Amino acid sequence: MPLKNLRNFLLLFVAFTIIATSANASPATNQEDQRIRNAIESVRKEMAPDRRVAVFDITWEVRGTSVLLSGEVDDAAARDRVLKELRQAGFSDIRDDIVMLPHPGLGNNTHGVVRVSVAQMRSEPRYTSELVTQVLMGTPLRVLKRQRGWFYVQSPDNYLGWMSAGLFEQKDPQRFDIWETSDKVIVTVYHGVVYEEPSTQSLPVSNVSTGNRMRLAGQSGEWTSVVLPDGRTGHIASTLVEPFEQWQQTRELTGDNIARTSKMFIGVPYLWGGTSAKGFDCSGLTKMVFWLNGMDLSRDASQQILMGEHVDPGPRFSNLKTGDLLFFGRAATTGTPERIVHVGIYLGDREFIHASYLVRINSLDPEAPNFDRYEYNRFVRARRLIQ
Repeated sequence: MPLKNLRNFLLLFVAFTIIATSANASPATNQEDQRIRNAIESVRKEMAPDRRVAVFDITWEVRGTSVLLSGEVDDAAARDRVLKELRQAGFSDIRDDIVMLPHPGLGNNTHGVVRVSVAQMRSEPRYTSELVTQVLMGTPLRVLKRQRGWFYVQSPDNYLGWMSAGLFEQKDPQRFDIWETSDKVIVTVYHGVVYEEPSTQSLPVSNVSTGNRMRLAGQSGEWTSVVLPDGRTGHIASTLVEPFEQWQQTRELTGDNIARTSKMFIGVPYLWGGTSAKGFDCSGLTKMVFWLNGMDLSRDASQQILMGEHVDPGPRFSNLKTGDLLFFGRAATTGTPERIVHVGIYLGDREFIHASYLVRINSLDPEAPNFDRYEYNRFVRARRLIQ
């Protein structure tokens, strides 16, 4: 046989062998892959169904008879459950390379406290990525991992996002405990300034916003001495703050208080991801208003609709009470799930307040001058959180 023909024959033989082997091996590999996928997905749906508030990112690879697991989780129980499900699915040789968060590389510095008046949390570790939420000065954070000058953090409502290192003070457990147990003041007005000296003529140390918390260092007449989470010291007008514990004890969750608090933010501009007096999105407004009255809501409208109890609005919304939450979007139909994209607070008389372009009051009454036809047509349902 000529050399050229022999070479072509060998190439065809090798190609045929590879195809035949792949055809025989592929079904088994696909079945194994599906069993692994099903086991991991069942755990994710049960223990970490919402990626906004839980880290569950597990990948796998099959090498011979071994299953190699990698990725990240923030709950050891979820990882242990995955291993158990895989063993029950018939996989006995499992290599567990899943990283438990907080990442071991952080050491003891797994806590943080926001050091600026309003800190931005983003979807990715870069300034151009989506703003997902804001966190106020003095708010504790759970630090999960680091990527260059960014940290992946979790706020007290369990919301996850990336925060620039300069926006919060990283602390070990001892320093964090000192902060948490110290006497604090809370800012109760729109905005204010902490000055170097007890005088508006001195240099500013930091601006502050509604809900900011600082350590109380002393009080003298019209000025209160404070320590910021990063150790900076200064003075703020006493009329702008209250002792935090005293403030907490006076919170009373009533419809009238919710309405009164919400109206103080009328005119604040809409900001996607905003949860502060500097700018609100729809659920950021409801979250701030309820927090200022003693209840911490979940971050997004699609999460807030799972709270409280369902209320039948009744004819002309007659069953609703002041302080109920109104949800808007797309109602469920056959083959189409419900989709919630907006939320507002009911004020009575078919009026509601919401963040849309800016914080404003609209009506669900077609005869009212401030009737909002767009929201009226996409009203889905109401929830009652105030019992």
